[in-house]
Amino acid sequence: MRQHRHIPLIAAAIATLARPLARAGELAATGPLPVADVVAYARAHNPELEAARWREAAARAVPAQAAAWDDPTLAAESWNTPRAVPYDGADNNILKLSQRLPFPGKLGLRGRMATRDADLAAAEARMTELAVLEAVKQAYWDLWLADRHLAVYTRDLELARELAAGAAGRYAVGTGRQPDVLRAEVERTHIATRLVTTRLEREQAAARLNELLSRGPEEPLGTPIDPGPARVPGPLERLIALARESHPDLTARAAAVEREKDDVALARRGYLPDFDLTLERFYNRAGRDGYGAMIAMTVPLPFKYRRDAALDEAHARLASEEAMRRRAEDRAASAVKRALAALAAAAAERELLAGTHLPQAEQSFAASRDAYAAGNLDFTALIDSLRAIESTHLEHHEAAAAFEKAYASLETAVGGELPREERP
Repeated sequence: MRQHRHIPLIAAAIATLARPLARAGELAATGPLPVADVVAYARAHNPELEAARWREAAARAVPAQAAAWDDPTLAAESWNTPRAVPYDGADNNILKLSQRLPFPGKLGLRGRMATRDADLAAAEARMTELAVLEAVKQAYWDLWLADRHLAVYTRDLELARELAAGAAGRYAVGTGRQPDVLRAEVERTHIATRLVTTRLEREQAAARLNELLSRGPEEPLGTPIDPGPARVPGPLERLIALARESHPDLTARAAAVEREKDDVALARRGYLPDFDLTLERFYNRAGRDGYGAMIAMTVPLPFKYRRDAALDEAHARLASEEAMRRRAEDRAASAVKRALAALAAAAAERELLAGTHLPQAEQSFAASRDAYAAGNLDFTALIDSLRAIESTHLEHHEAAAAFEKAYASLETAVGGELPREERP
């Protein structure tokens, strides 16, 4: 029984590995829908990410092929044979086994270059992941924003109905005007129309998110969760350092530079010969059987100009990749700067709306209602106050969504997720 003692450990390991996959396979159709669950689902199901991972896997299988020797060659010769059959009717039969032997170091360099290509494929897969996850987060916050707009319009529709009922009541007892009743109905219809169009916008946002998650466009999605505090990470120098350390575009450019360095080394070895080794077995009809061996080598010198051109090409490709690496570093720093500026602007707008404009709009509308009830304000001013509070609520939610989208763009610029607990 001792040979089965490891089975529980294997079962536990399989269960541990399967748990995150099971979690990634589930997505709430109703109730709260955390953004972390959506991101995990996208990582597990997005076909663009899957294709990128398979391309990386294919590239990882190339180095073993590039560093391998050519297949040996087995040949048979017959000399002075009057006929093909029987084979032993020939005066001499030879079996040959040949192998091409590249100059030492050439195959190793080809293998290393293929490994750099695999590193490039891995970096491209990571860049694909960053782009897909940013798009997923953008779609998630579009869906959240549509839900918030629906909540605002639903609330304002109730307020408009109350105002319309109040205007109709005042008109019925002779203290109001008929234009106020008509204006109230127009406003109620306007908000009801916005509710209908916003529901359609939510369907579009849900369809976009389902597309990125590789789900059917009509599959239900839960309700996105409200964002947390609007904290801006920093400082800029640290974020740029993070980007230079971990952004896959810079990783790809570094791998490309190393690949071209190996190509330069391989081009230099192009001046050196390769060898062919042949082992032979002789079967002689009239004499003794025996063995033979032959070694041959290529002679690169007659075509040295071709090697010179290959070396020049390799040097030019290396210089090009080094320039592209510097360009990638500049682009990464600029992208971080722009994303951080957009994030700071969104945070400032969100804070201003939440801390100042929204409370002021609420107070203004409450005061307008009281003034209208007391007969000190006309109905047009009351409707304008309702529209002002509606607009402020919408702007507040749009600023919150803009902050979250800017945060996702900053994470893409940096090259990875930034903990939300960080403070400036």
